[in-house]
Order: sequence, then structure tokens, then C-alpha cells
Amino acid sequence: MNPKYGIIWQTKIESLTEEQRILMPTYRDKWYQIMMSTTPIDRQKATVAVETAYAAMGKRKPEILFLSSPDAIQEIVGSRSPQRLVQMLGAPLLTNLQIQLSEQLENQIENRLWLKLEEDLPNEQLLRLMFIWQDALVKHGELLGELWEQWQNGIFNQIVEQHHSHLRQQLVQFPGGENFIQMGDFIWQQLGEPLSQQLDVNLWQPLTSQPLVQEWDRQIKRPLQQIGGVMGLVSNIGRNLMTSSIEMIDFCISVLKCNHDKEKWQALQSLVKECGFVLQLENTCLVCERPIKLFQDEQNRFHAEGRPAIKFIDGYRIYSYHGVRLPDKYGLLHPNRWQAKWLLSEENAELRRVLIQGIGYSRICQELQAVELDSWREYHLLRIDNDVDVEPIYLLKMTCPSTNYIHATRVPPNVSTAKEAITWINWGVDPEEFVVET
Repeated sequence: MNPKYGIIWQTKIESLTEEQRILMPTYRDKWYQIMMSTTPIDRQKATVAVETAYAAMGKRKPEILFLSSPDAIQEIVGSRSPQRLVQMLGAPLLTNLQIQLSEQLENQIENRLWLKLEEDLPNEQLLRLMFIWQDALVKHGELLGELWEQWQNGIFNQIVEQHHSHLRQQLVQFPGGENFIQMGDFIWQQLGEPLSQQLDVNLWQPLTSQPLVQEWDRQIKRPLQQIGGVMGLVSNIGRNLMTSSIEMIDFCISVLKCNHDKEKWQALQSLVKECGFVLQLENTCLVCERPIKLFQDEQNRFHAEGRPAIKFIDGYRIYSYHGVRLPDKYGLLHPNRWQAKWLLSEENAELRRVLIQGIGYSRICQELQAVELDSWREYHLLRIDNDVDVEPIYLLKMTCPSTNYIHATRVPPNVSTAKEAITWINWGVDPEEFVVET
């Protein structure tokens, strides 16, 4: 029995019926339509949704700040000291309604099926849309470094709070455990540090040899070790935005009929329907307006040529080419104005692929005056003799058999055959030794 909800778990769900599998796209599309809305949020309804969500998590009512875009967070963090920000915002919440509901649902589903649902149900474009928050936070990494120092106590207290009730339940099982709990509560609340240090030596340290107490101690340290620093904190915040997608939670509740906390589920639905992007902290909840423009290709990937694929009311914009986010220097221009020589300096493999796709192989060969030196299967060794670099440029071009995407990677000028180039790229492994072709 779950001690919190009084629910008796049934045998874990191990597989889906055909009827259940057929319904999966329905729930994916349902939340896709809701979350892709460009209708301005109703701030009164959003306020109620946020306050209800915090109450369902057992948190006090936060101050709510509305932002015109994720990038507008700089208006908050850029004008205040880290100490003042921590007082105003509080530490980031390490758990939210999605995490709490997911943990409850996961206990009722066999692990292999749960992982399969996590893979099949979420919509990739919704994930990309939600993680715009993470990009906005990364821009302010230096300030976050100072905030991290100030946030650590708040984060640690959250972790202790999460595990405190579990520890109390376990201590009751030890001889004198109930007395220890009562004494500890009295000491920490009334008498202050000196006496608590004395009792720490006499009571707590002997208890630390007990396996259950040691496990509790590890449970506290593990999240802190995972966060580890500023970038870990940003990543943690990002993961909390979409830990388990709402599509998946809805499917498990509505189709698989999993037991759940109805108050939290209702609160989560309202939060997603009434708000745009939400970043939840202890004292403050940041609510961001929805984009005013969203453009997609026929496969529902964010896509626009020479204009933003995602645009907010304050002008903040994101460029994307068939689902791949572009830097402004590429996104501002239509692909027919992209230059082939950019391929030679672009280090990101995915962006190189996008440039090749947008420019076209024939124009690349023409602009860079590429000469084919050798070929092997779908690989072609090219040389470019123009003056775009201090020495001739050798490229290995490969056409992916399954997607027809053309990939090009620069190789050393001392290779003379396509097979030599492939061997160099694969750290000395001869392509004849490949068991499975790429």
C-alpha cells in the first residue's frame, strides 16, 4: 500500500493492447495542439493555475512574474545582485507536478514498457519548444555561477525535505527511534546548535551505522552530486520542464487507468493549458507569454527560410531549418544566399549537414571548384583548389543510403583515396573491416 495515498498497487502493467497502441497518437496530437497555441495567455487564469499548482505541491503561494519571452529573464537577473535575486526568487524547485505524478505512475508500469512509452509518446518539437528556457538561462551563465553559491542552501533544504518523512518512518523501526525523533525536533526548533551538537555525537553518529540511515544520507548527496555546478543546475531545470511529457502522463491515466493523485493531475492540466513557459522557483514563478508566430514544415518540425521559425511579442526569435536550430548568421538569410565556403569553417556536423542540404551539392562543387579524386561505394574524395584556405582542401562526401542526406567532412591533404579518408575519420579502422555499413 502506498502510505501517502492509501492505494494498493495491482500487478504492474507489462504491455499494451492493440487498442491502446492505436490511441497513442491521439494523446500526442491533443497536447501538441494545446501547447503549440499562439493565443496570448489570460493572465488571470494563468495566475489561478500557478497558485493551484503550488498548492497541490504543498508549496506556499508564489509571486508571479509575467515575461514577454524567455529571453526577457535578463530583465530580472541583470538588474539585481545574486543575494537580492535569491531573496526574491528562492531556489529552483527540484520537483514539480510532472515529476511527482511520473513517480507515482512509474511504480505501476513495468520498467521496459515505461522506457518504451518515454521513447514513443513525447513530441520532439514540444521538447525543443520547452527547452528554450534552458537556452535563455545559459546566456547568463556567469550570473548563474554566483546564484549557484547562494542557491545551495535552498536546494539542500529541498532535498532534505523530500526525504525527511521517509527517514522518520524508518527511524521508528529502531529501538528508541520515536524518542530520538521527538528529541531531535525539540532540539533543532528550540534549543539551538550547541546542545544539538552534543546529541549529534551521542545519538546521531551511532545511528549513521544503520543501513537505512546510510541510504537516506546517500539519497541527499546524490542529487547534489548530479547537479554539481552551474551547468548541472541549468540542465536540472531543463529536465524538470519536461521530465515525463504530459502526453505520457495523460495516456497512463486515461488509457492505462493508472492510480494517481487527482488533485495534482487536475492542477498540472490547468498549468499547461493556461500558461506558456513556466519556470517554478520557491518564492516566484516565472510565466512566459506564448510565441506569436510558429512556422513548421510538412513533418511538423520548426522550419522557416530567411525568417524566424519561432517569434515572441518582444522580438525574441529562433531560427530553425527542418527542426535544426540555426545561429542568426544563417537563419537571417534565405538558403539561396548561403555560401558554400561556410562549410569549411563550420565545426558543428549537424549544421554542416543543414548547409549542404540548403545550398545543394551542385552549387557547392561549383562555388568551391571541387574536383573528384576517388570514390568507394557511397563515398567520394574531393579536392578544392581555390584560395579559401592556406592549403588545398580535401573533403570526404558521403550520401546516406537511407535518407539521401549528403555529409561532407574535411580530411587531411595527404590522403589519396576515399578509403584512406574513411580510415582516417574512423581512427585507423579500415572500412573493409566494418561489420555493418553506416
